[in-house]
Amino acid sequence: MKKIIVSFFITAVVFFTLVFSLSFMSHSNAEDFQVAMVTDFSDVNDASFNQACYEGGMEWAKENNVKFNYFKPSDASLAERVKSINLAIDRGYKTILCPGYAHGEALAEVAPKHPDVKFIGLDISPGDFPSGFTLTENIAVFNYHEEIAGYIAGYGIVKEGFRRLGFLGGIPGSAVIRFGYGYVQGIDAAAKELQADVDVQYVYGGQFFGDSEIYKYIDNWYKVNKTEVVFSCGGSIYTSVALSAKENNGYMIGVDTDQAPIIDRDYQEGICLTSAMKGIKQTVIAKLGELYHERRWQSGITYLGLVSSENPELNYVQLPMDTWRMKHFTIEDYKTLIQDFLDGTKDVSTETEQPPVVSEYTHVSYRGSIK
Repeated sequence: MKKIIVSFFITAVVFFTLVFSLSFMSHSNAEDFQVAMVTDFSDVNDASFNQACYEGGMEWAKENNVKFNYFKPSDASLAERVKSINLAIDRGYKTILCPGYAHGEALAEVAPKHPDVKFIGLDISPGDFPSGFTLTENIAVFNYHEEIAGYIAGYGIVKEGFRRLGFLGGIPGSAVIRFGYGYVQGIDAAAKELQADVDVQYVYGGQFFGDSEIYKYIDNWYKVNKTEVVFSCGGSIYTSVALSAKENNGYMIGVDTDQAPIIDRDYQEGICLTSAMKGIKQTVIAKLGELYHERRWQSGITYLGLVSSENPELNYVQLPMDTWRMKHFTIEDYKTLIQDFLDGTKDVSTETEQPPVVSEYTHVSYRGSIK
């Protein structure tokens, strides 16, 4: 009987010690784990990847009772970006979200000096870091196969019946180029299948926001070139495209997030046919969860893409199904196209140095940059 009592007592002590330890670890972790975000060129309401990153961080932090804040550099310079990151570190943030290729140089400068701080980079390609820089163990970068999202959007629009198309990129960094070149490849694939002639106007704005000069340029596409749909690929540069599309009874394609709701509200319902999205919000939620709950850290650069044709919302690159507006290119067609990629039946080049080679059915006019 004494052995049973002693055994029970030891078990109880171990149990309560374990519970106390887990509670202490959880409490300590919640206090120590604070998340900050530093924006790139735009603000957190840009209806693009800054907003997606911010919403993901806010949502995750609220659910896990973790402190979250964001810092916006006072201008677009490297010095101000570094200053904002250092300010977040000085205020005790040990996990910092850095969306956008402009953070490459800033991380190279700051991260090696703070090995106890973890930096989660989003949309930062290898070429965005200084030449010769080796990523430190406290940097984890998650990029996307934007070329797949662009391909699917271009393919779908041609299958829908449009033949005069446009692409307006922001600043021609790797991600923007992959979107654009993927878009051209998808257009060409559908044009070949349909044996239909398609015209594509292609230009970069040289910035990630719209203005009167960009509006006039795109307005000329709709009026003179009879462009029907323009893929707006560059943060809030969509404002110039949306205004021109509205005034010319045209259409557009959004980028990064589902831009249809904001364009419906601010411009005209129905002009945003679809958006070539990447799962920045879901990446932020997933990777913060791995680090916080599982102590799992994946340093280096990882590219995220397609994982499911049955449930496309699980994919890290996708079209929005909640606001699906295409009639001839259906959601079932969309799922079939995804499966073709997963099976290897279809593929898309990741080349960014040279424009993609297209068939005789596709004519692309590369116009350089507006600015």
